[in-house]
Amino acid sequence: MNGGFRWVYVACAAACLILVAVMLHLWGAAEIRANPSEVIFLTVAGVFWFAIATKLFAWLGLSLRDDAVERGNVAALAALCGALSAVAAIYAGGSVGEGPSYLNNIFSAGLGTAGLFALWILLELGGNVSMSIAEERDLASGLRLCGFLLATGLVLGRAVAGDWHSMAATTRDFIRDGWPAAVLCAVALPVEKFARPSRRCPFPSWPGYGLIPALLYVALAGAWLWHLGPWEGMVR
Repeated sequence: MNGGFRWVYVACAAACLILVAVMLHLWGAAEIRANPSEVIFLTVAGVFWFAIATKLFAWLGLSLRDDAVERGNVAALAALCGALSAVAAIYAGGSVGEGPSYLNNIFSAGLGTAGLFALWILLELGGNVSMSIAEERDLASGLRLCGFLLATGLVLGRAVAGDWHSMAATTRDFIRDGWPAAVLCAVALPVEKFARPSRRCPFPSWPGYGLIPALLYVALAGAWLWHLGPWEGMVR
């Protein structure tokens, strides 16, 4: 058992919560920015959001306890940290902007998180990435999934950020601004089939087959965020 891996994940979760708190303090609704207790409340709510998401990760073949902690699988730890960071980006995005109710935040963050899991499921069905990570312990696969999930989380988090108007308007904005996440998935599917461990290449190089694709995914997401610019109602 590798307890150090659990603490790495806890440190990642703490960094994600700090990100959420900072974004709420800077860009939350005016009532939230004026009341530190509101920032604390929504940040603590993020703890429960992250905990539920971590449980759901196991349904997609990656368990914090079984794969990272008990088996000391670095590839699984990298992928799980990327998944948690993606969920945090979406939760933070869904929590910024003006809105009349906490239910608006829940709907926005829930919509983005559902999109993240849907694209992850598609990648799993087409690329069987969890087997490469959990069973073959391939670090390159873990880094690729980390980068893909983080990039997807950034795109979808931005897609649900901004002032609240209605459920229909939020869904419309989510599709309009979040569609590049589906393109990332379409790109990641052939990459997985090419770069995953095989008889020809049983031990792919993690820098070339893992880190570079991961950075490419994140760079593409960053370019899209730059293209979109500030979200509606963003305080400057």
